Amino acid sequence: MPKKKIFDLHLDLEVYFRYPEFLNMKFKNLDVVDFKRHGDLPQFKRAGLKIAIVNIFPFEYVNNQWLPIKFNKFFQRLDNFLKWISKFNAFRLIKNNKELRNILESNKIGIILGVEGLNFLNQPDDIYKLIDRGIRVFGLNWNIDSKFSTSLKTTSKNGLTKDGLRLIKILEKLPVVVDLAHSSVYTFKDIVKYYKKPFIFSHNGIKREVDFEQNLDDEILKTVKERGGIIGLTFLPYAIQKKDKVSFLYWYRQFLYARKLCKDNLGLGTDFFGFKFNNNYKGLINYCDFYKKIITYRLPNYLLFDNAFRLFIELI
Repeated sequence: MPKKKIFDLHLDLEVYFRYPEFLNMKFKNLDVVDFKRHGDLPQFKRAGLKIAIVNIFPFEYVNNQWLPIKFNKFFQRLDNFLKWISKFNAFRLIKNNKELRNILESNKIGIILGVEGLNFLNQPDDIYKLIDRGIRVFGLNWNIDSKFSTSLKTTSKNGLTKDGLRLIKILEKLPVVVDLAHSSVYTFKDIVKYYKKPFIFSHNGIKREVDFEQNLDDEILKTVKERGGIIGLTFLPYAIQKKDKVSFLYWYRQFLYARKLCKDNLGLGTDFFGFKFNNNYKGLINYCDFYKKIITYRLPNYLLFDNAFRLFIELI
């Protein structure tokens, strides 16, 4: 049986590059297999990782809190990350749908660059500078409200601001993907109203199974289906844990429920390297551990790759 391909809608490899200590992992060469981290090149290749969205995380940890970085510092982080991955003859950056198609004929892993939160932008037109540097996925929020939109942690009942409306109208005309994974329900409703293209939730769970803030209710699932978007089912522990336990079976139950509502709109957003390594997360310890479940449970191609690939061919 040919190996399945994986399109990971949210792989926090840049976070691992800068903050391995926050993740309970040691920073090692990616060429070396280490099962005490979420992944590395041997694990990626064994599991069939073919394309991953890797976000530049535009926040820094200062005095026990996360704060937005400055605009210029974002490009420093981007340059540092690109310099690091260029050391490995295994990755290829993807900036358009032609390059996306070509990666299938290559032995490389395709990386689509994104950003998780737009707090560092000074004005909506700054988007063009990010486009010039290869950013193609725009997560409107992380867990801090910005001048453009509100996040999951908001205390406001507003969504997009006036500048936020300008920003999404710019994005609407560009070959990019908008990601609402950390946006508030108010931002979501404004996007549905004002943004005409499909959008994604790159790493979220199902609220029917676990009542967590980043998980999506049935109304959102149905709306994503209507708009032709994608939901990346996540391994984030808070999104799938029950009675303080995390296991593949809890994630799998979310998949079984979601496929009844929006089978053609499901993808995979592991969030690996975005949470602490834990050897007790059976089936979700790392990429190799998950690969065993892909085989055992015969996870379908539409979930692992096809749905996400189809949407990105359309949009970038």
